[in-house]
Amino acid sequence: MSITLREIANKVGGEILGQDSTLIHGPAKLEEASQGTISFYANEKYSKALESCQASAIIVAKTEKARAKEVSNYILVDDVYASLPILLSLFNVNTAFSPGIHASAVIDESASIGNNVHIGPHCIIAKNVIIADGAILTGQNYIGANASIGKSSFLHPGAKVYHDCKLGAHCIIHANAVIGADGFGFSPDASGNFEKIPQVGNVIIEDKVEIGANCTIDRASMGSTFIREGVKMDNLIHIAHNVDVGPNTVMAAQVGIAGSTKLGANCMIGGQVGIVGHLTIANGTQMQAQSGMIKSVKQENTRWYGYPAIEYNNYLRSFAGFKNLPATLATIRELKNRINALESSIQIDGKTTNNS
Repeated sequence: MSITLREIANKVGGEILGQDSTLIHGPAKLEEASQGTISFYANEKYSKALESCQASAIIVAKTEKARAKEVSNYILVDDVYASLPILLSLFNVNTAFSPGIHASAVIDESASIGNNVHIGPHCIIAKNVIIADGAILTGQNYIGANASIGKSSFLHPGAKVYHDCKLGAHCIIHANAVIGADGFGFSPDASGNFEKIPQVGNVIIEDKVEIGANCTIDRASMGSTFIREGVKMDNLIHIAHNVDVGPNTVMAAQVGIAGSTKLGANCMIGGQVGIVGHLTIANGTQMQAQSGMIKSVKQENTRWYGYPAIEYNNYLRSFAGFKNLPATLATIRELKNRINALESSIQIDGKTTNNS
């Protein structure tokens, strides 16, 4: 497909410098771009790549207008990064999943299937499932009894939604994610054997959530595990039973959140962060990669780092001291030896003493 520069500028709300009729057939990175592609510049580190870029057009910030060359076309925008989702969506037209149901799909007669739904090969749709209009199940998806899939949601191959779980509208569930497996609930008996505690709750995922590949979100022991509207999760994340993840919170890969913890809105959780159970994390909290959170966070918009996690700037100061600890200890030993030598040299009434 091809789109004119004018059409792109109208979509991203930008101003054109150059020929607005230029045809663009796709996006590309600055260093890989060629004629017919459009690229973007938003970081000084790539200034040399900008100078040699062969793209037919480049999106730059209005503040970078002076970098524009007469031989190229530009779209000037207020915020380059904010324009990227719009730009890329223009070329993300997926025609592979037209409405229809594959012959190998197994669908219970009680299930409700909306309009313009795509159900791919080897999908299993259990009793009383509701699949809303425009949903896409690409293949090998399992949807358990009484579960529901919201409008225009997209399930990549192998994604599973267990019984009674609810998936909102415009969600994306990547390959092999599991929604609604049992929470980790066991009780020791008098003999030391662990008896399973039935997990009778569900998972509720609100609208516009994206869940990465191989993520696991456990059903609640009672009630619901909640993933609120706009949450974005990277691959390989585990959310335990009865966790509540607030709206527009984002998580990088390999995060683990233990049971009954409540995260506020707009939190940013770095890769491999571990959060223990039964905590409350305030809105806007940021946790650096590999941090371990073992206590609740009450103040909004704070940053944390380390294990156990402490306030971010405090961690940086502490680490600056820690990495110099061997030299610091050597200095302390040297000073101690000097003090001992000074004390030994002090003579009172002809006897060696100290100042204590």
